[in-house]
Amino acid sequence: MATQLLELPDELILSILTWLPLSGLVNCCRVSRSIYRLATDPSLWQGRFVEVKQGEGVPSPRLWCSSTVQKGKLYLYGGHTTQGLSNIISNVKSDLFEYDFATQKWTELQHQLGGKTEHKCVLYDGCLWFIGGYNGYDYTNDIFQYNPETKTSCLIEATGERFSPRSALTVVVWRDKLYTFGGWNGFSKTWYNDVHKFDFATKVWAKVSAKGTPPPQRTSHTAVVWRDKMYTFGGFSGEHYLNDLHEFDLETETWKDISHQTCGERPEPRSRFCAAVYEDTMYILGGWNKVGYFADLYSYNFVTKVWSNLSKSSMTQFLVPSISQYSIAIHDQFLYVFGGFCSRKQECINTLYCFKLPSSKDAMQIEEKEILPAMVNTIDMPMNEASQ
Repeated sequence: MATQLLELPDELILSILTWLPLSGLVNCCRVSRSIYRLATDPSLWQGRFVEVKQGEGVPSPRLWCSSTVQKGKLYLYGGHTTQGLSNIISNVKSDLFEYDFATQKWTELQHQLGGKTEHKCVLYDGCLWFIGGYNGYDYTNDIFQYNPETKTSCLIEATGERFSPRSALTVVVWRDKLYTFGGWNGFSKTWYNDVHKFDFATKVWAKVSAKGTPPPQRTSHTAVVWRDKMYTFGGFSGEHYLNDLHEFDLETETWKDISHQTCGERPEPRSRFCAAVYEDTMYILGGWNKVGYFADLYSYNFVTKVWSNLSKSSMTQFLVPSISQYSIAIHDQFLYVFGGFCSRKQECINTLYCFKLPSSKDAMQIEEKEILPAMVNTIDMPMNEASQ
């Protein structure tokens, strides 16, 4: 059968392979070198969520850990589990892991960071900076630094007017400064919409006296940087779930609500989700709105100002995991998602998902990526699943 298939032109074989599920592609790769060459064509893998083989030492299941990529390694820190299906935090994690994309192995690292969840991690000057969050007994507004090269960690001594203790905030880096926005304090039941900035060089905090109309207060939202602007989307205000999109000009420190300047299918109001930027596009996965969990993937193009529901795209038919409170990071042309709450399984998970992102470079010949050894199976769930 394989011999007869190989007598066909490559273009026709690729057309046939597009009809196979991911498990079928994996099986094809075991047939022969010739079939492997065709079955690993990047065009067949784009638009598919797959699980990554993680080997030994996989971090335990968790919610709201942080992850970031530095020099071919994924770093994952903290998070928590809950008491059953409730939202009550029962176990704040204090472990720090390194995942090597080349060897597909996890390594637990030593540090003096303590435990954190609902915090944020950003990358600056080759180091990981962990900001805010909940440590198991109190909300925080501190900064810890971890250096992957020297494998050392420390609490950063800072001055100035920093943000009040909180978790589920957002943090971005622009030039030599760090910006925080929003979040909440569960003890005082306070939600925030303030902006603070931290100067990496001077180690000084300052509250930003922003111009324009600031977004409503919120938590469990997202914020990303594209060019010289920060974009924040969605979240929970304490009363309502949101799907507004606001632009903060980092040069002029001015807010603008651009929700109605966009077109396409905007995501439904939600919280407990993450976003990441690749090239000129922001990607948003899943989330929750108290009614149920979302199994969808949206993109927003900053140039065209168009929202797209990729879950419904006829160009990329794929199944999306229905998860919330996960971590997200981008490496090369791939989106990596770890952990979170899986509504299908009704439990916290420690799965590492991988999704190949579309790129402007796809119009040209792309160097073949050795991604197949990391793939095991596709997501076994109906599309647009929503569980109570």
